[in-house]
Amino acid sequence: MHLFKGIVDRIDFRVGARIEYERRVASKDRVLDIGGRNATSHSQKTLRELSTNTNTSIVSTDIVADYAPDLVDDICDTQIPSGTFDGVYCAAVLEHVEDYAAAVNNIHKVLKWGGEVFIYVPFFWCFHDLMDYHRFTFTELDRMLRVFREYKLFLPDGNGYGGVLWQVLTFYQISKFPKLWHALSAVVNAAIAVPLTLAYFATRSTRTPNEISLSQYRFYYIHLRMNHGFCAWARK
Repeated sequence: MHLFKGIVDRIDFRVGARIEYERRVASKDRVLDIGGRNATSHSQKTLRELSTNTNTSIVSTDIVADYAPDLVDDICDTQIPSGTFDGVYCAAVLEHVEDYAAAVNNIHKVLKWGGEVFIYVPFFWCFHDLMDYHRFTFTELDRMLRVFREYKLFLPDGNGYGGVLWQVLTFYQISKFPKLWHALSAVVNAAIAVPLTLAYFATRSTRTPNEISLSQYRFYYIHLRMNHGFCAWARK
């Protein structure tokens, strides 16, 4: 069985790819920040810091009017007209909507032709809100995005398996200290790379030639089989 379920060509294996795709979307002329609450939110701060376009306009939406978003809107049943945004930013939102398939279809709808979206979804993450409904494998993220003409899946960071281990051991408090989390995760991942390498060569006879490289094998078990979440970029 192929580890990547036939989607290897749609995976960007670069561990630091996230910021490149985020910056692409953040630098669009008109960006929709879904679930972004308001101008003081973390997502808007991220977008402003990453944008290389001085003319970027960010519009925040939320279903909670008390957060004072630019638009009170439910992306599952959006009232935003079709083809009105150059970019959409949707980080840690789809787990909170009741119908994420409808949300993705509406993201596609509100984008202009050629518009781009950045998405982050959690996979191995603790329950954290009364409206916390879903978790996403990398294969489900791939399936969700097939409405787009082009898309890539990639990692949120390099923490992978080690990151999840330290989250569990610290009851998710380690994520408050990102530099420490990254350093400790790297130690764990380096340690498990050794037995993974041995397993790869021990099972060579069960794989067809050139089916999967050693780096891809380790990438799957360290970063895809268990991770706090996954990211995607897509173009309409």
